[in-house]
Amino acid sequence: MKIGLLGVGHLAEYLVRGARGVDFVLGPRSADKAARLAATYGCAVADSNQAVLDQCEMVLICLPAAEGLAILQGLRFRAGQSVCSAMAGARIDALRAEVAPAAAFCSMMPGFANAFSAGPSLIYPGDAAWEQFLARLGPVHRFSEVEAFETAAVFGAMSGASIFLLRHLVRWYEGQGLNAVTARRLVAETFRGNAEVLLQADAGLDDIAKGVATPGGITEQLVATLEAHGALAAWDTAM
Repeated sequence: MKIGLLGVGHLAEYLVRGARGVDFVLGPRSADKAARLAATYGCAVADSNQAVLDQCEMVLICLPAAEGLAILQGLRFRAGQSVCSAMAGARIDALRAEVAPAAAFCSMMPGFANAFSAGPSLIYPGDAAWEQFLARLGPVHRFSEVEAFETAAVFGAMSGASIFLLRHLVRWYEGQGLNAVTARRLVAETFRGNAEVLLQADAGLDDIAKGVATPGGITEQLVATLEAHGALAAWDTAM
C-alpha cells in the first residue's frame, strides 16, 4: 500500500508510526520532521505537494484545518485518485470541490493512540481501500450519513480533552504524595479497565453506573460533588 501524505505535523507522525507496512510519500511541509520520519520509517519525501499527488493514487490530507482547503486549491488532482481528509471541520462537499475529479472521503482519528494501533477511526463515506489502511491504526467505524459522521467526529476533541483530564488526575495524586510513576499507571490502568467494562459487559450503562455507586459510598460522594459544580454537564456544553 502506497499513500501520499500532505501535511507532516503531529497527526501525520502518529499515523506513520502506527501504519507499519505502508509506503508513505511525504510532502515537504515541516522539512525536519519529514526527514526524521524518512530516516526512521523509510518514508519518501517529495519535492512539493504536487509531486506527492503525481506519485500516488491514494492521498491522505493532514494539513492544518485553517488553511488546508486553500492549499488544496493550488493542486491538480486526477480521475482515479482517492483523497481522504483528516482535517478537523473540513466538510465533504468543500473537499470534493477542491479535489475533483478525484474521489473524496472524510476521516477522523484521535492521533496519538493510533501510533500504538489503539485508537478508533471514522470514515465517510465507506471505502474498502481506506478502511484497510485505517484498520492498521485501530478499530474503524464506517458512516453512511454525513450528519452522523459529523456528530461522531467530535470524538477527536473528546479524545484530546480526556488527556487533560487524565493529566489533572495524575497531578492530584502526585500532590497527595504519590510518586509520579505510580500515579500515572494507576490513572491509566483504571480508565483502561473501565473502557473494557463498556466494551465487554452485557449490562446497560445505567445498570453499570448503579452497580459501581454504592449508596453512601465514595463513588456516590465524588459524583455528587462533580454534579454540584456542573462538571459533568459542562462536557455537554463543550462538545
